[in-house]
Amino acid sequence: MKKLELSRILGKYTFRGILFGLFVVIGVILMNRNSEVLLQTNGSMADMFYLFPGMWLLVLLPFVTGTIGYALALSFTKIIRKQRKSIKAEAKRSDMILKFVNNLRHGNLDAVNIGSERKDQLSKSLLKLRDYLIKSKKEQEQGRVEEEQRTWVTQGLAQFAEILRKDNDNLEVLSYNIISYMVNYLKINQGGVFLSKANNKNEKFFELTACIAFDRKKYADKQVKWDDGLIGRCALEKETIYITDLPNDYVTITSGLGEANPKALLIVPLKVNDEIYGVIELASFSEFQPFEIEFVEKTAESIASTISAVQINIQTTKLLHETQIQAEKMSQQEEELRQNLEEMQATQEESDRREVEMKGILEAIDNSAISCEFETDGSLISVNQLFLRTFKYLPEEIEGQNLKIFFFQDELDELTKILSDLKNGHNFKGRVRRRTKLGEEIFLLATYTPVIDNNGDIVKILSLENDVTDQVRMEEQMKSSKEELGVLLEQARDEMKEQFKEIEAVKIRNEKMLEGALDAIITTNKQGIMEFFNEAAEKLWGYERNEVLGQHISTLFSTETAQKDPFVKAYVTTEENKVIGERKEVNIKNKFGDDIPVLFLLSEAQVGDDHAFTAFIQNVEVELF
Repeated sequence: MKKLELSRILGKYTFRGILFGLFVVIGVILMNRNSEVLLQTNGSMADMFYLFPGMWLLVLLPFVTGTIGYALALSFTKIIRKQRKSIKAEAKRSDMILKFVNNLRHGNLDAVNIGSERKDQLSKSLLKLRDYLIKSKKEQEQGRVEEEQRTWVTQGLAQFAEILRKDNDNLEVLSYNIISYMVNYLKINQGGVFLSKANNKNEKFFELTACIAFDRKKYADKQVKWDDGLIGRCALEKETIYITDLPNDYVTITSGLGEANPKALLIVPLKVNDEIYGVIELASFSEFQPFEIEFVEKTAESIASTISAVQINIQTTKLLHETQIQAEKMSQQEEELRQNLEEMQATQEESDRREVEMKGILEAIDNSAISCEFETDGSLISVNQLFLRTFKYLPEEIEGQNLKIFFFQDELDELTKILSDLKNGHNFKGRVRRRTKLGEEIFLLATYTPVIDNNGDIVKILSLENDVTDQVRMEEQMKSSKEELGVLLEQARDEMKEQFKEIEAVKIRNEKMLEGALDAIITTNKQGIMEFFNEAAEKLWGYERNEVLGQHISTLFSTETAQKDPFVKAYVTTEENKVIGERKEVNIKNKFGDDIPVLFLLSEAQVGDDHAFTAFIQNVEVELF
């Protein structure tokens, strides 16, 4: 149809050219026909051509104008063809762009194709846009997958934290809950929990405390040596072991339809602060994804922390029970000792009276002190007159002498020891036996003090002594009458010392044990005054122990909690009966005013009329990241 239109244009312009030429020829003929020359001769048409030879050329004019019209029409048709071709190309290009935009709008990025022949700037820009959108779509898809994985891990950790808060006073029940949740959440086939234990010979081994397969609890009695197999290797290296090429005889998963070997095995150590508490082993018919391995590793640290806390709680409860029994025994012994002390009180009063008299004698002697100065090797520097009179020497007789002349031969070793202590900067004070010039035995109450200069060097030793020879003689006279009383008093003192040592040792041992606990531990007396506040409690409340020791326990709770919560109200009120031995979830108030949910367990210890309450607090919010 389009070719027909162009042919029509050619014919139309050619015809018009010819028609124009004919009109010109006819016009010229008509004009020449009325010319005077032709009219005078009455000539015909033939005469006209004869008279005007140029008319023969005029006859060719329609052919010339027709040819010119054809040439003009041909030029027009070329322009029209070119415009039509350009319009067609633009239409095709617009259609391609429309399809490109529609595919982009519907997300069909793979269907977007411009063609390899397109090399213009717009095509290149569209191709770049397509490639960018494909890349963005892939990145969005990858981000969506990663976000789903992170959500999966976060939800799993939150649910796992709830499991760890339950049944955390029984390791077997806790182990089964852990492995059951792990197998179900990971959608795997089999798993087991091996906890570290020690036998009577203090040899470490791993015991299978919980095992599950195909969502069913399995009962297995299995022990693995500390350095045996993959379990032992995982514990020694303290690193995760992941194997996808398992030997056929390593582990077999059995169901009602038969037996099969797993495709992947994941073994993760349960460790906290580089200490191994156990190993968790998981087997699956499909390979574990990296985010699943990361999830198991994160939960492993929480499991180890909980197991550590449970073991400490069990040990603490045992120690607390033993302490209560020991306290009751000591209370009985204390009562017996009190009775014995009352019986000896009368004798002690008499001894005190005589001791007062003896102190008076000593004070009288102190008013006249025997003084001397000597080098650290014992060489005398100077002495006073009372020293000379006491030892019965003349000044020139002791000049340049050593302290050895005042000691008996069998006590020279004592002098060597005293001088050694003085060189090290230690003072000496005590009653000593000395020898006079005449060989007489005297007793002195001596004090030796090093004199130190500004550089910290010892320049000399200052000696102050009092003659207590008469006192010693009196003591020897009193010794016979006082011997029996002294024996009784010594026995009583020894018994009291042993009892107090035992009490102090138990107290120190328990405090050290409680200080290292992961749970916060607080001890109060019956008035509610805090007497013990361990490091875990400092971290939980944010207080230093010197800020709370001696304070009332109510400072650790908000006023609203202390009034409305029955458990806390009974705990902070002196007259209320405390809730003993029951684990309660309450809110505490830290140093910064924040309310924190915790698990509270209160125990009581009674020694005579004295009561002590110990609280074991566990943070409900388990930190998993």
